[in-house]
Amino acid sequence: MIRLTRVCCAAAIGLLVVPVPSVWAQGSRTATTKDERPPRPSLVRDVGSDFRAFYTRPDTYRILGLGLVGSLSFSPLDDDIRDSRFNNEPFDGGRLDVTFEAGDAVGGTLVQVGGALATYGVGAMLGRSGVSDLGRDLIRAQLLAATITQPLKYIVGRERPDGSSHTSFPSGHTSGTFATATVLLNRYGWKAGAPAYAVASYVAASRLSENKHFLSDVVFGAVVGISAGRVINVARGSTRFEVTPMAAPGLVGAQVVITKR
Repeated sequence: MIRLTRVCCAAAIGLLVVPVPSVWAQGSRTATTKDERPPRPSLVRDVGSDFRAFYTRPDTYRILGLGLVGSLSFSPLDDDIRDSRFNNEPFDGGRLDVTFEAGDAVGGTLVQVGGALATYGVGAMLGRSGVSDLGRDLIRAQLLAATITQPLKYIVGRERPDGSSHTSFPSGHTSGTFATATVLLNRYGWKAGAPAYAVASYVAASRLSENKHFLSDVVFGAVVGISAGRVINVARGSTRFEVTPMAAPGLVGAQVVITKR
């Protein structure tokens, strides 16, 4: 019997090790070899499956629709935040500048995509399937999030609050970090997911503080990242975690679904 527990919480934001016993050849028994294991689908095939799942699942459009509603509901605050002291750039930095300075690097391609590639490579070199599988899932989530975010930037053509370009909506740093957080949540539960979402929220806040994005940019970027991460089939063990954004007038949250078998 499957028991569903639904919890609504504000968006803020375990490694399961399965020992595989060795099989020894004794008498008529045949030892299990690596060649007898079912072949793992290629990463390219996995990525192709992710794109098909993303664009063919109805809940994808429901989630993105809710995210768009949430983004529009926060858009009246865009100029207020840009003109406030939370946007530290017009006020010559200060404590907020120091606090949020690292967000640009943490949410950037080098850390998010580079970290995913490094995780996959290290796991493959050391023969740690759990680590390499995590790397594969992170790579898949980053590719999916980026190929949704980047075209939207040029289609929408919104000017950044600092006037540096017309690629403000949605926030790529935010979508990438929320995609990573969603993968970690789905694989390892809230012990990894909660800090990962905290980091993603920090990155999102840094985009406002550093005058690179409006609030509505980061809200929709977070939804894109969550949507990309949840497509990756990374359920493990007897518990599956899913996060679905929710929006209401003046409020954006997330529905957390915990399924136990």
